[in-house]
Amino acid sequence: MTKKLAIFDSSVDTPEEIILAADLIPMRLFGDPTITNENADAHIPPNHCVWSRNLLEQGIQGLDEDIVGLITTHGCDCTNRQFDIWFECVNKEFMFFLNAPLKRDKISRKFFIKDMKELITQLEDHFGIQITDKKLNENISLMNQIRRLLKEISEFRSKMVLKGSEFHNLVKKVQTIDKQEALQLLENTLNDLKDKTPSIDEGLKKILLTGSIIDDTEFIKTLENLGFQIIIDDLCVGTRYFWTLAEEDNDPLEAIADYHLNKPVYSTKFPSKERFTFIEELLDSYQVDGIINVAQKFCESVLYDHPFMNKKLKEIGIPYLFIEKEYNRESYKQLKTRFEAFGEII
Repeated sequence: MTKKLAIFDSSVDTPEEIILAADLIPMRLFGDPTITNENADAHIPPNHCVWSRNLLEQGIQGLDEDIVGLITTHGCDCTNRQFDIWFECVNKEFMFFLNAPLKRDKISRKFFIKDMKELITQLEDHFGIQITDKKLNENISLMNQIRRLLKEISEFRSKMVLKGSEFHNLVKKVQTIDKQEALQLLENTLNDLKDKTPSIDEGLKKILLTGSIIDDTEFIKTLENLGFQIIIDDLCVGTRYFWTLAEEDNDPLEAIADYHLNKPVYSTKFPSKERFTFIEELLDSYQVDGIINVAQKFCESVLYDHPFMNKKLKEIGIPYLFIEKEYNRESYKQLKTRFEAFGEII
């Protein structure tokens, strides 16, 4: 049985190359909107992020047997505060909190490299392995191949060949399976797409989707059923996972740190207003009819960003819809009228 290391990360700042170099499969944890959170609610107040509470519920109920440990990465303050609860309530042999920095300066870079070295030390000690620079560089190259393929496949959304939900499901799969299998899957998918012609209704409203972590593909399908096509996104289950590449054949930890500190910024990072700069770049490259910004209930970082985002998008005249939703599929039905109204506006 191949061992997996689970990742609890509200962004995508966990260095998968290190996990791969430890001969483990990095497996990102996703929420399950079909369950309730009775066990997690005993530990977390009701105004805490609904998505992270859902993951804690899964952890308390029990993760899969082939998951031998967990890395919690400081994607936001919410995941930061939860680690102690995971440590006490989830029975896994290896637990590590990776302190990914919120700022993007030289001191933050040095800090991040130091914390990754500590992660390597603990992995080596616990699993009796050796993580070498050679292994790290090999897996940097592997991850770059995956990022290139994902970025190329992503373009078929705007060509109206690939549905947004199909691409979203593909990114989720890549984040949970063996990376060699993922590489083969992406190569096969790309070859198939190259033989296809546009088949998606051109009358669909072309949308840029942004906001909190959106990991339920059924939500994307709901938007599609209401007349939208997600042709581009600013999501961690999306472009922020593959948009840039890590340097190869340099010091591996420096390359990994630079990759994470230079990719598109998330709303939890500082300064979060730079998130809008990336969205502007996407708007210049893709002809979208509007932007939908989705905040999971009590996602403070996205809620904080919304007024600035609303102001800037009004200035440039892009239709914009902001919603805050619960983490369950019943909420999709409740939002139907708002999505339909937005579709009529644009």
